[in-house]
Order: sequence, then structure tokens, then C-alpha cells
Amino acid sequence: MSDIGIVFPIWFGAGVALVSALPITTAILAGIGIAAYRIRRRDPSRRSNGLRWAAIIVAPFWLAGASLGALWLISEIQHENYGAQHYFTLDKAAEIDGVTLPAGTQVTLDESLALQGAELPQGATATLQGATWQGKIEFEMPGRTNHAVHGQIAQGTLAATAELDGIACRGGREVTFFWDGRLLHCGLARDSDIPATFAAPGQGPRTYRLRCLAGDTIQLDGLRHGELDNCRLAEPANFGDIVCAAGHGIQIGNKQLAACTFATAARFGPLTLPAGSFAGYYDGRPSNFRLAPGATSVDGFGLSLPAGSEGAFCDHRETLQRLEVNRAAYVTVDGVKVTGFLDFDCENGKLTDGMLFEDTVIGGSWRDRGARVSHDDLLTKRGRD
Repeated sequence: MSDIGIVFPIWFGAGVALVSALPITTAILAGIGIAAYRIRRRDPSRRSNGLRWAAIIVAPFWLAGASLGALWLISEIQHENYGAQHYFTLDKAAEIDGVTLPAGTQVTLDESLALQGAELPQGATATLQGATWQGKIEFEMPGRTNHAVHGQIAQGTLAATAELDGIACRGGREVTFFWDGRLLHCGLARDSDIPATFAAPGQGPRTYRLRCLAGDTIQLDGLRHGELDNCRLAEPANFGDIVCAAGHGIQIGNKQLAACTFATAARFGPLTLPAGSFAGYYDGRPSNFRLAPGATSVDGFGLSLPAGSEGAFCDHRETLQRLEVNRAAYVTVDGVKVTGFLDFDCENGKLTDGMLFEDTVIGGSWRDRGARVSHDDLLTKRGRD
């Protein structure tokens, strides 16, 4: 059971109590008034001090409750008025911020009463920015930047295939734009050639045209108009010694190759990765890798890395920091088989944490399979200090 609760300040609780008690205090004051009136009619000279003191005691509570109730009523009226101005459903087709919307559309306006969102009724469409849209459409806030304009789409779902910034985007898929109206991402309606400027490893900057796969959701670069950030390749892309495989994703970042699946064996730092291996780069340097499943083992860092192993390099170093080995396989470190998630010291390359692949005698004692070990434990295994 969760012990998370909402704690209200004392004044709020007191205010709720006063407003809730308003019918009671009103009834009491009314009763006092009626009683005083009847007494004065029967005997004008008779004083009703008890009733007077009762009224003096009850009146402040009634006044406070009535005042708070009036304030809350005014606030609720203002809230309802705000909602009526900013959230409403069109009873007939209307144009808002230059956008024609069909009857039944649920409209949202921002603080400046600019169009913020529109949810079209089932089966209805709206034409905007040279395309037909359906469902929920979100618009850029004009006050966000100097470039944003009223009625500019930020995100929406295409009702039919359309050419956006020269790219064929598939109908029925979500499309997103940058704040300045440029295309950010969409689902491709067909295989498309999209430019990308970057420096392949060992080469200078160059503009490539990469063919991206139909049906894939592409993302474009925010700083270079119309250039690719990432997509799934429809055909291999050749960058000198590196060939990225078709059917796999490629990513470009800061004019550098950021991610690629090798179509042919290629050098990756101190390793030679077989075809089908994934390679990730950071700032143009090898960063992380995943060996192709079913491939032969790869020798590196003094280890024989099994197929399917995943690893990461130390920051700005081509030394191993982390390695993940399928638990049905292992690597041999200091004569001991270890598997699973392995950590290494970036300074000296020694194992800092790993899991035993099998029951093993270390320092004259049995250690069960799955036990955690480090380089110091393995030194004991080899009889060293």
C-alpha cells in the first residue's frame, strides 16, 4: 500500500470547513433573527441578550464562510469562462488562424488565443501546408520564437501521402516539424535518396546521398536543412573502408558517422568486426560495438570475444570498459571462464567485476557458477600475490 498522500495547509482546511458550514450558520442566524423578532412583538421592552451574544458569536463564521464561498464561486465562473474561450467544439466549419476546420473539431487555444491544437472528428480531414491531415493536430506556439507563425503545424497525422520538403511522407503516419516549419521526421512512402554531409573515418567532410527504406521513419538534422540524421538503409552505403548494410539503421551526428551495421568486415579501433556487426561512434571515435550473432569469435584486448558479444570503449581511449557476453558463452580472463556483464579498469585493462561461467576453484575454495569475481580473485587462482 502506498503511503503517499496530499497534505493541505491548515488555512485551506479551515476555509473548506467554513464554506461547508455556511448552510448551518445561515440557519442559526436566521433562527436567531426570527426568535428576536417574535420576542420584540410580544414584549418590546424585553431584552434578548442571549440571542444577541449568539448572533455576535455566529456572525463572524457566517461572514467568513460567505466571503470565501463568494470568492470560490467567482473563481469557478472565471475558470468556466476561460475554458469556454480556450477549449470548445465547433458546431459548424470555421477558420481559426487561417486554418479551416470542419464541424465537430475540438479546438484548443493558447493564452494569446492562438490556435494550439485541433482534434478532427472521425473521418474528417483538414488541408494545410499542402497536405491533408486527420485526427489530432498540434500547432506551433507563435510566441515561442520570432520565426513561428499562426497556424503552423508542429505535429500531426497525414490522411494521405504528401510531398513535404521534397520527401514523400506516407499517409496514416505521424509527422513532426521543427519550430521554423521544416520537416523533422515522417514515415517514408517510398525509397528515398536523402543527402547527408559528414566525414567518414579517415576522410574529410563530404555530402552523400543515402537511400532510405520505404516505410521507415526518418529523422532530419535540425542544423542542416533537409539533411539526414538517421534512417534505415534501402541499399548499402559505401564510405571508403566502411560499408553500411542495407536493412539496418545508420545515424549521422555532428557531421560524423554515429552508428552503422557493417555489410563487410571492417576495422573498428583495435578490433576487426565481421559483417553484420553493429558499430557506434562518439565524436568520430569508436565507442561501442555488438558482434554479429552466428559469426566467428573476434580476438581483441587479449580476449577471444564470442559472437553476439557487446562492448564499450573507455572515454577517448580504445581500451575495453564494459563487455556483455551471452551466458551460454564465455571469455577467459587469467585462466578463468567468466560471462555476463564484465567491467574493466580503463587505466590498466584489468577485470574489476565479472561472473563465473562454471564452478571454479579459486584460492583453494570452490566458487559457484554465477559468483562475482575480480582481477584480484583471479590472481589467487594463479597463486600470485
